[in-house]
Amino acid sequence: MGRWSQVLDSIGAGTPPPIPFVDTLQMPGLEKWSPGRISQVWTVREDLFHPRGALFGGYIAALADRALGLVTMTVLEDDEAFTTADLNVSFFRAVSGGVLRIEAEVIHRGRSLIQCEANFFREDGKLAAKASASQAVIPFPVGLAEG
Repeated sequence: MGRWSQVLDSIGAGTPPPIPFVDTLQMPGLEKWSPGRISQVWTVREDLFHPRGALFGGYIAALADRALGLVTMTVLEDDEAFTTADLNVSFFRAVSGGVLRIEAEVIHRGRSLIQCEANFFREDGKLAAKASASQAVIPFPVGLAEG
């Protein structure tokens, strides 16, 4: 099993490597993953609502960056790492409760860039947001914390 498969499996099992921003922001784990795809489920938290009673868009952007990073890991070789080069989020519907389903996939895997997309579905099945990212592939640095 490769480096990234082990990281993804540990996240799915609820025993991820410690990552301060993931813990601080209470990011969701993985429901399932396969090469080029991930899915997550996150229970919406009212403490992250803006004054009009819906989820703060900046938190959706953070969820997007994490989901798009996780799906990128599904296609990396052991000697590769990545960094987000571009992140775009479009908002369609407010999220004001329930469970948010996040589905992400790799659209294109090139030598130096990986293009991926994520869809955010409300509990009623309607698309709430869509995100896309370009991930720059970089060499895996010695001593880098994984995850």
